[in-house]
Amino acid sequence: QRQQWLREAVSEALSGSGSIRAQLQRCLRVLAGPCPGEAAPERGLGDTGSHEGALEELAELCESLDCANEFCSLGGLEVALSLLGHRWPPLRAGAARLLGCCAQNLPEAQGRALALGALPALLGLLRGDPEPRVAPAALFALSCLVRAQPQGLQELEALGGLEVLGGALQSPHPPLRARAAFLLHCLLKEHPRLKVPLVQQGLVPRAAALLRSEHDGAHEHGLGILCR
Repeated sequence: QRQQWLREAVSEALSGSGSIRAQLQRCLRVLAGPCPGEAAPERGLGDTGSHEGALEELAELCESLDCANEFCSLGGLEVALSLLGHRWPPLRAGAARLLGCCAQNLPEAQGRALALGALPALLGLLRGDPEPRVAPAALFALSCLVRAQPQGLQELEALGGLEVLGGALQSPHPPLRARAAFLLHCLLKEHPRLKVPLVQQGLVPRAAALLRSEHDGAHEHGLGILCR
């Protein structure tokens, strides 16, 4: 079902049969409809195929700033945020990725997402979502809301988000460790004042422990953290 959805979406895009706005609206209609898995949990995650496909297509479309603006004008941010708490992990992860794709490099979307309460929701996923694929997607979205966004960074600090990022360095899941190390390294480069609170929260031993673990994509940024 999911593959069929993606084939139809690609076919429509290639044929030029619908405008970008029409594609966005079609995807949002799918997300607004009931998800079969909600009505019958025993059927399993396969029932979320059409919703997953819609989220993937929207994320790809929103890589374009024009599409991201159009998505926001259609109320897409509200839809994405509502799915961050969905019972099925693929939809939580897909919604987080979509939020990040829409917000990156688009200050208007960043401000709107922050006003809607995106950061507390994303930090909640980072702190305790049991599904390994969700937290890295949430961290991607969070990164898009706090880098080069003073309001987002201020809110992150107020919510205890720096400590959450430091804790993510000790995650058993490599993708999450790598994303956390990258974001912390970037924040330290862009905002040297963060060194004091991060050190007080135990960042140095956490980064050192990261370097002692099996080598992966997080090591380069872990070393960068210590060099700051």
